[in-house]
Amino acid sequence: MGRALESAHEPAAAIVAYRTAVQLDSMIADANYRMGMLFLTVNQLRPAARCFNQEVRHHPENIEAARQLGFALARLGMGAAAVERLEPITRRAPRDAESWAALGFAYMTAQRPGAADSALRRAIALNPKNATWHRDLGVVLAARGMSDEARREYRRAAQLDPKDASPWIDLGNLESREGRLDAALAAYREAAKRDSLSPLAVEGEAKTLSDMKRPADAGEVYRRWLARRPDDHNARLEAIRLYDDMGRSDISLEIARDGVRALPDSPDAHLLLGMALQSAGDWRGGVAEMRTAEARFTTPDERARVRALIGSMRGQAPDSLRAFFAADSVAHPVMAERPAKKPEDVR
Repeated sequence: MGRALESAHEPAAAIVAYRTAVQLDSMIADANYRMGMLFLTVNQLRPAARCFNQEVRHHPENIEAARQLGFALARLGMGAAAVERLEPITRRAPRDAESWAALGFAYMTAQRPGAADSALRRAIALNPKNATWHRDLGVVLAARGMSDEARREYRRAAQLDPKDASPWIDLGNLESREGRLDAALAAYREAAKRDSLSPLAVEGEAKTLSDMKRPADAGEVYRRWLARRPDDHNARLEAIRLYDDMGRSDISLEIARDGVRALPDSPDAHLLLGMALQSAGDWRGGVAEMRTAEARFTTPDERARVRALIGSMRGQAPDSLRAFFAADSVAHPVMAERPAKKPEDVR
């Protein structure tokens, strides 16, 4: 049933079927592995790792499950545990390129760049046409200070997979770190051509333009991006700050108001508008928007963050607004908030 549901593109139902299978027979082959692979499709790394661990525990001969376990652990930042899982696989199957690549990634997360370099080169020697491995090797080489070699690997990755933006982003990051701003800008723009919805390409291009003392061009990059992705609040905040630094609070306000128009129910959008209003000198309007944001946030930490911002405003406000802030404090007393119940506390 699980396999049939997988074929019917019903992953949640397939997971339920596989889970039922292993509850009935914990030794049944492949069910935990397939369940783990389904969790990976929705980036649920911890449940995936648990499933792969169960598969390996009952079926140690399943090399693919063991490799996926190591790779999941590495992605979770557990580099040493991933290496411990993957090294025996490469000894058992020394011509398995996928295992060498996974081990290389694990070495990267374990902060062992020399070993990562060697493992990735073993993988590439066995399969030289895998773009991802060339890109990962480029990352390792860049971390080792071997910039020219890293550039060659990034460009090789881009040749092998012309649609992938990630080698260009990594190349842009390398060029930016080394102060080669024209080359960085070109790389980020190549990334954007391949993935027009990549926030990393946009962020890299805008930051590089700012570093090149071209803030107006950087601002236009953000505005084009926000027209496509109005829900990217981090990009909107950067754009607001950029125009504020240029002395163009009028444009900052326009960008902040666009966010509220596009997402009127978003507390983040109201918070950003409040910040922009305060920067433009409209303290009362800024506080009103921040109170709207506070009311719409759902967690105590988020609401406390808004109150802290209002408190900071109160400390900076001119004396003429002292009465206004006093009245605002009375109208919005801080109430003790109960912590959310843990699932085990719910009866």
